[in-house]
Amino acid sequence: MSISSLTLSSFSRSTIQRVQTQLVDAQKEFNTGRHADVGRTLGRVTGNAINYRAQEDTFNSMLTSNNLISSRFNLMDNALSSIRTSGDDFSKALINGTATGTGTAALVQSAQQGLQQVLGAVNVSSGGDYLFAGTHTNTQPVKSDSTALTTLNATMQTNFLNALGISDVSAAKADDVKAYFSDAGLPRGGTTYRFSTDFDAQWATFADAGGQVSTAQISKSETIQTSVSASSDAFKNTVAAYTMIGALGVDQMGDGARQALTTAAQTRLKMGQDGIVKVQADLGVRQTRVAAANALLTKQKDIVADAYGRLENVDQTEAGLMINQLKTQLDATFAVTGKLQGLSILNYL
Repeated sequence: MSISSLTLSSFSRSTIQRVQTQLVDAQKEFNTGRHADVGRTLGRVTGNAINYRAQEDTFNSMLTSNNLISSRFNLMDNALSSIRTSGDDFSKALINGTATGTGTAALVQSAQQGLQQVLGAVNVSSGGDYLFAGTHTNTQPVKSDSTALTTLNATMQTNFLNALGISDVSAAKADDVKAYFSDAGLPRGGTTYRFSTDFDAQWATFADAGGQVSTAQISKSETIQTSVSASSDAFKNTVAAYTMIGALGVDQMGDGARQALTTAAQTRLKMGQDGIVKVQADLGVRQTRVAAANALLTKQKDIVADAYGRLENVDQTEAGLMINQLKTQLDATFAVTGKLQGLSILNYL
């Protein structure tokens, strides 16, 4: 073996570089808790670690999506609760306004305000998406502008007058009003008139019935409906009840006709309120399903995290000890190198 100054110098430099590289890797492992070079360390089983991490990304993505769904459900539930609360208050006002004409102007105003509140709740949005619009998230689910409301009220009042064969609501007869709002309808002149038929025709243009209920995947094997259609009967019946009082001139009717109209409105409002309760109950079931899916996804995520952890993770205490050893070795190497630089081949000989 030949000895030269170049050989001694090269050996020192290569030793320092090797120790410095090991020190960088050890510090990285101490900071991250993972192998400095996972691929180099794991070799052929690196693919397993990559697969586990891909699964974890999928679970994290689903959990994030599910949290957004839960947030949407909470907003929808709040909107439905506000509709139900307003409906309860209006139901009490209807009872108080049934027996006498006193205060019917306030009843009409209450109906008009209640209608605005319902439409506002149904048109609730989050992040630019309408929550009750189904797959038509960019389209307002129900019209709420003054022009649309004026058209709705005017059309329903015209239909009402035509059905009863009168030109002024003050001439409305109790039996005719009762028949018009019944399922059987009001037969007149060879035609049977029904409020439900007239209102359904208006509702079809008033609400966006084309938006289908949207769905989303909440786990690898489970999907769920994430919206409620604004064209559902729950909303339609509630809006109908407010329109009956707010648009048909209840404050201008005689006692009998007013009694018949307010009784019909109470029936329609109850149908709407019962529908809202069912929608909320269904939302509660969906929220429970999302919570259960999240619990399962979290467990699955923990399992794959543990699986790739067993492959990738290092003992950080051990890594810390290795850092100290490598620093000591590096200091010693620098010291030896310094002494070697003071030598020459003549000293060696």
